[in-house]
Amino acid sequence: MKVHCKIKELMDAKGIKQAHLAESTGLSPTTVGKLYRNQFERIDKATLITLCRFFQVGISELFEVEFETEDLAS
Repeated sequence: MKVHCKIKELMDAKGIKQAHLAESTGLSPTTVGKLYRNQFERIDKATLITLCRFFQVGISELFEVEFETEDLAS
């Protein structure tokens, strides 16, 4: 299973840069960069809430889950 963070798409739609997102939300530039590049292993609840509030979206609009064949096998 793959989890894809869609902040790049959300940022592009608003025309904002990583530095602006970090500054506006109080998230570290490192955290924003990892999510932007989908190089994260986990995300904490506070970060998730911060991003949902900033973009005014639900979790399903922020992350996409891609199931692979082995994930669907019983």
